[in-house]
Amino acid sequence: MTAAPYRLRADRAAAGFTLLELLVVLGIVALGLTLVAPSLNRLRQGVAVRSAAYELAVHLRSARAAAREANVERVLTIDVDGRRYWAEGVVGPRQLPPSIAMDLTVPTSERVGAGMARVRFFPDGSTSGARVVLDDGRVSAAIRVDWLTGDVRLQAR
Repeated sequence: MTAAPYRLRADRAAAGFTLLELLVVLGIVALGLTLVAPSLNRLRQGVAVRSAAYELAVHLRSARAAAREANVERVLTIDVDGRRYWAEGVVGPRQLPPSIAMDLTVPTSERVGAGMARVRFFPDGSTSGARVVLDDGRVSAAIRVDWLTGDVRLQAR
């Protein structure tokens, strides 16, 4: 007895997708991307402000730690007009992205010039105090430096 020859049959259901099905799926994907893309752009912009604020807060904390460790006063200077800051012996000049505006509030005694000011850290951990707001028009982040405790707090809005 001989076996019948084995024949391959292509089932119509397993043959693949029709052109109409592919077009419908591509249309749904395109619609989803048009709805999601603006949200991703806003998210990206918010990340720039938050990361710049986080970096500034880290450098403020570093200046405070350096003052306590060396038992000497440390100063972090902020140039509002140039959107940059530095702390001698702690951190070199850092530039903020051009899209980010900076607003700074410090005691009058810590103003160096029209657009510059200092945040002074003392060996006991206290500071002159400051409030820095970074803003790109859509997202803002505020950094508060408590004058008594020297605590640096970041608040993203």
